[in-house]
Amino acid sequence: MGIQAELRVAGKRIQRLPDPAGGSFDAAGDFDRLVLHENSALGLLGRLDPHGETRFGAGQMQQLIAEVELLLTLAKAGAEHRGLMRLRSMAEHCAEQHGELVFIGD
Repeated sequence: MGIQAELRVAGKRIQRLPDPAGGSFDAAGDFDRLVLHENSALGLLGRLDPHGETRFGAGQMQQLIAEVELLLTLAKAGAEHRGLMRLRSMAEHCAEQHGELVFIGD
């Protein structure tokens, strides 16, 4: 399954977000290959626990978005790129709604 990210606002998981590719989504994933390798440029995503939970608050979203932008240049077309686009969208919503992103490992 890999790492999956969820957006939570006021402790509740957000179930529908507009997907950058159209439609809607409720979680982001498929970017494990890029975040689970040592990369000093990933101050936040490099700290993800692949087997537990990692939480980042709204105040960390600008840094997270910058890290996602870096990873988008390395992403494979398809699911990996789509997962990062969804993660960026979630981070933007998190910052706007003062929520938190929860990364859940398997």
